[in-house]
Amino acid sequence: MDPLEQLKDIHLPETISIWPLALGWWIIIAIFLGLIAFAGYRYRQHLSYWQVKKQGLSYLSNDEAISSEQALNTLKWICLHYFSRQQVASLHGETLLRFLLTQLPTQVQPKFKVLAQDAIVEHYRRNKHDIYAPQMRQAAILWCQSAQLPKPQDKKLTGGDS
Repeated sequence: MDPLEQLKDIHLPETISIWPLALGWWIIIAIFLGLIAFAGYRYRQHLSYWQVKKQGLSYLSNDEAISSEQALNTLKWICLHYFSRQQVASLHGETLLRFLLTQLPTQVQPKFKVLAQDAIVEHYRRNKHDIYAPQMRQAAILWCQSAQLPKPQDKKLTGGDS
């Protein structure tokens, strides 16, 4: 008798199915989905935080007939969103100009000062003619484009004094 004749065919085991997933895979999927949700949430917060600056710039850029008072009010509105009310609300005249200048890079400050100084100082004087409106509008647009505002992590992401 030949010992090889008693051998039987090799039977392969059944293939292992991917389902149901092991617990480790479910944990990895849950962590991955959580990270995606958190990133989406933070991105939406980031967009909404900078929305005020974009709205102000859009308002100033789209209407060329803006008065110097409207341009100043727009700048103060933007500042009230990014800085505390106590820091911004009482500013006017020269103090407002100095505050706005401190938010700009040093290379932009002289240009902004030339454009905005007369309009800011004359804003609180009785004047029938708004001769500084185009300059103030340009200054406000320059400020919106160049201002170095606090980052969202420096302040509550909702802005202002909520």
